[in-house]
Amino acid sequence: MRAVGVPASDVRRRIAEEMKDDVSWDRVLNSICTEPHPLGVEMAAAAAHTNLGDVRIFRGTKRIERKVVELLLSFLGNADGSGNLVSGGTEANLIAMLVARESARARGRLTARPEVVVSSTVHFSFDKIFAVLGLSAVVVPVDEAMRLPADEVARRINDNTVAVVATAGSSEFGVVDPVDEIGARIRAHEVHLHVDAATGGFIIPFARDLGHDLPQFDFSVDGVDSITIDPHKYGLVNVPAGAILFREGEGAERFSFDSFFIGTPVHNTFLGTRPGSAAVATYAVLENLGRSGFTQITRANYETTGYLTTRLKEKGFELLMEPQLNIVAVKVAHAALISQRLESWGWIVSTSRRFVETIRLVVTRHVTRDVVDEFVPVLDLARHEIEAEVADGDRTK
Repeated sequence: MRAVGVPASDVRRRIAEEMKDDVSWDRVLNSICTEPHPLGVEMAAAAAHTNLGDVRIFRGTKRIERKVVELLLSFLGNADGSGNLVSGGTEANLIAMLVARESARARGRLTARPEVVVSSTVHFSFDKIFAVLGLSAVVVPVDEAMRLPADEVARRINDNTVAVVATAGSSEFGVVDPVDEIGARIRAHEVHLHVDAATGGFIIPFARDLGHDLPQFDFSVDGVDSITIDPHKYGLVNVPAGAILFREGEGAERFSFDSFFIGTPVHNTFLGTRPGSAAVATYAVLENLGRSGFTQITRANYETTGYLTTRLKEKGFELLMEPQLNIVAVKVAHAALISQRLESWGWIVSTSRRFVETIRLVVTRHVTRDVVDEFVPVLDLARHEIEAEVADGDRTK
């Protein structure tokens, strides 16, 4: 720290200079997040001083958080449930797994080796969570459609099982597990069914409204006990803004810790200090857009996704699968090298560690037809350059 402060104008200039190296959104095709809604940005700035960890001071901000939770529960088919805003999908999934473990303990069903049934493509946050909570993953291979098969899930449940995790929109490929089928198959086992809808939570309901054939995943599915949903992804809210929601009205209270101080409410989240700006921004965007606004945005995203797949096929690219949501997986040799070449040209895409011959492209609100028209020829050029360089290298060996 400097002995004497730097003028604000110099600080602004230095920060602006550093941030010039950030990649412009119109060159980003790997992120499930996007430029946040302007009203959310405005309201987050207005609430930048607030802290949901001290609700004796920030009473109105706490009421806004509860309103957001109520809106999300109603949106997901269970107005009588419970929940809290959290930092994102990882914290939400962590709380869900802890509640599942402790619920099993309360019922006298927690064994010395508690297990959770997951798919082979479950989000990597669960690796961290299981290590922290002492849970073991029972991994079920996905089927040909990259979905978690309900019959196999039921077959893997045993006395050690405390939970099953289904994914409503995998972050790698946007695939939606058949949550409705899984719920029906495991209902008799009385294990906690958690749905990780961090990616698809703000896509699937609106896509279904538009006629897309997608499984139902919310609390209308009998057996779903908890849901992770991330407003800071397709909900267009500033980072960080996640939520963990429970079917039971007291579900959120199963994770509960007192503070040191009399009069300070218990904490139902891992973070003590929590930005009230996240709650305020989420409330602003949900109320401003409403279901009709999100449906229009979802329609545009699907139209762009369709346009992207058409342009890719015109260039001779093959898809790993037809996209269910707004994530396109392109089969291509030397995917990692192509990704690196694109990044050197200022374009950001993803390559899966588990599916190394695949480039992943994400369509969010900032990915327009103009972006697609500019990107696809660049991708094609990168492919041809890398193929030629690899062939030349092979010939010189």
